[in-house]
Amino acid sequence: MNTILKIASAGVVLFGATSALAQDATVGLDGPMRQVFAAPAVAGYMTAPTDDGSLKRTWTWLFLKDAIPNGADTLAMEWEIDCAAGTSRTVRTVLYTGAAHMKTDGGPAERSAPAAGSPGAITLAAACAPPAQARTTPVANAAAARAAANALFAAPAPSGRR
Repeated sequence: MNTILKIASAGVVLFGATSALAQDATVGLDGPMRQVFAAPAVAGYMTAPTDDGSLKRTWTWLFLKDAIPNGADTLAMEWEIDCAAGTSRTVRTVLYTGAAHMKTDGGPAERSAPAAGSPGAITLAAACAPPAQARTTPVANAAAARAAANALFAAPAPSGRR
């Protein structure tokens, strides 16, 4: 999961160079979501995918234990996914400090195959899987997901020995 944290940080640096989109980033991205991965320093949650013709749309939220250098501790990424082609693109990335919106940046115009282990690859796999394969219980919204992530971060590390 260290790779995911590095990719998230790199995405923030990359998107930080683009012009900001609408500053009201709350429309359409906060709703029920499921945990799709967890590590000691980052937890990822995804909203239920919606169909948009042959594409799926969803949001992945990355909750970070420690803020990245620009102060963001939460990244929300809107995805456009083509399950048949195995490609996706980030429509926009939204950065938060706690619940406070920092900025919104647009993503690339073209879809591509996401790197293995990346948030895009994890989101693509989860969005394209049948709903019956979901392995986690849904939470109500981003605030509930953040609380669950904080509980995960505060939990003692699992011991390798019994």
